[in-house]
Amino acid sequence: MPLKYAPKRKMVNFSLPKWRNKLGELQDVDIEGFINTLYQDRTFKTQKEFNEAYDNRLLDLLHWGNKPMVFTREDVANFEEAHKNGSFDTTNPVLIDKLLVKMKAHLETGEKMLFVY
Repeated sequence: MPLKYAPKRKMVNFSLPKWRNKLGELQDVDIEGFINTLYQDRTFKTQKEFNEAYDNRLLDLLHWGNKPMVFTREDVANFEEAHKNGSFDTTNPVLIDKLLVKMKAHLETGEKMLFVY
């Protein structure tokens, strides 16, 4: 979904992007780990901030949990590379390939980022 349409905060009755369903179909621990790592890198600027959240057991901050997040071209490329290297072995590769085609098609429309719930 184009970033310009993304809400600044969660809204009641906001029409979630079709992406959410597609990403939800991919119930792979490795995919979840990939997205959690990406989320944590963006949320915590330093290791100290991450350690404090971990020590205080702020689990809602430590895990993605369908929070708003932006995928850049680099993130999509990293996701594709991880897929090609066999990182997501418990999910049907055809489903991931279809998702990647949609991701790339959207990026080619001129939008620089994708919004992921």
